[in-house]
Amino acid sequence: MPRMTFDDYGRVMARYNSWQNDALYTLCSEIGDEERRRDRGMFFGSIHATLNHLVHIDMRILDIMRTGEAPEYDAHTTVADDFVTLRNVRRDLDAEIEEFANSDDHDWQDGYREFTGVDGVTRKLPRPLFLIQFFNHQTHHRSQITSELHKMGIDYGITDVPLMPDVPL
Repeated sequence: MPRMTFDDYGRVMARYNSWQNDALYTLCSEIGDEERRRDRGMFFGSIHATLNHLVHIDMRILDIMRTGEAPEYDAHTTVADDFVTLRNVRRDLDAEIEEFANSDDHDWQDGYREFTGVDGVTRKLPRPLFLIQFFNHQTHHRSQITSELHKMGIDYGITDVPLMPDVPL
């Protein structure tokens, strides 16, 4: 069996991301707008605001990986105020992420990006590090939402990478 490469990692995690987001949005569609928008004391307040944050940051990180640049950062950006639009944006973005990860063009991995974090420190970071942050950040905030769903008595189901359908290797 061949070794798993960094490119394989990106392909697997992009597929995992799509799978998990599809499951998450399906459950979130079932709880209704009032429950999605309820302030639950989460970092971004509500499930809806957290979903918006994820889409916004995913767009930023995808831009960093594609071009080395990113739009202005605002953690509380609202990409879409209504859930149906947000879900469509999420689905399209996940398709873009998978397309990017499955591309044969790996030049994006070359070089560094100067990046000033929310801590105010400017760092010169290798661009592949942003791919790792991309999937780590998604998992972090999805788990916040799944925790809230669990409190509501909703079983989110399987989240294990090796158990996802159609592992793309």
